[in-house]
Amino acid sequence: MKKYSKLLKKKSHVIFLFHGVINKNKYKVRNYTKKHIHKNEFLEVLNDLNYKGHNMSLDQVYETIINKKDFIDYSYSLTFDDGFYNNYKIAAPILKKKKLHTTFYVTTSFVEKNKLSWIDKIEYMIEKIKTKKSINIFNKKFEIKCTKRSKISFLKTIRFLAKRNMTDLNKLVTEIKIQLGNEDKLINHSNILDKKMNWKQLKKLNESKYFTIGGHSVNHPILSFLKYSDAKKEIYNSINLIEKNLKIKVKHFSYPEGLKHTYGKREILFLKKKGIKICPSAVFGINNKNSNLFHLKRVFVNG
Repeated sequence: MKKYSKLLKKKSHVIFLFHGVINKNKYKVRNYTKKHIHKNEFLEVLNDLNYKGHNMSLDQVYETIINKKDFIDYSYSLTFDDGFYNNYKIAAPILKKKKLHTTFYVTTSFVEKNKLSWIDKIEYMIEKIKTKKSINIFNKKFEIKCTKRSKISFLKTIRFLAKRNMTDLNKLVTEIKIQLGNEDKLINHSNILDKKMNWKQLKKLNESKYFTIGGHSVNHPILSFLKYSDAKKEIYNSINLIEKNLKIKVKHFSYPEGLKHTYGKREILFLKKKGIKICPSAVFGINNKNSNLFHLKRVFVNG
């Protein structure tokens, strides 16, 4: 288990990025990235951070940077992306008991329709392969064997290529589905890796003084790959839906995928016009009083 407390520094701030917390994983291939970590590992991470660190809300982070103040030594924040049900069921009770400020960024179509992200759809299909398959994608031919190693190798490559090639992620999923001959529904799954929170559960989370709800787009696309109008809708509509359903003013947002090339000045302008005050990326790094509020770095926690 990594000692994430080693990243905590004087006068600096670390924002930790989680996706999910689970009790067990029945799959062999799915969750190979460990974006859903085991509950015991989650507790170990929190205890390690608490021993040395000082937990801050992102509202406090905003105030610190706006006022150009040095951060409290060894300070950190906790964030979750996407809106998985296990955040509500498993992670939130632990966080609340420990009185840890946490921001949950939710993808609104996931909340409304219990949708899967593009990569979760692909992982689900690859997990189910029972015979050797050949796929032609990105002008390359892939041979996928019925081994954990072969399947994970394919998933890693597809993940990399999709994020680098101005990919239409919906078309990518459809093409892989057709070539695999997969006829399953890729929506409304109830397992612990896929199920999302609903509005009622988000309202319950929002009642806690330790928890904040933020936006994470409507459909989890790579925003910079979209046309102007589509990128604007993804941001505006997600914020509008959260504000309508939770009766709150949304000030927080995180970029889907969050790598440097997946957002830019256009997206930041949209966010500022909608009243967003602070927006972390998924770029690895540590922040300080001179950090840009719309280019904040995070550290992905995966055990």
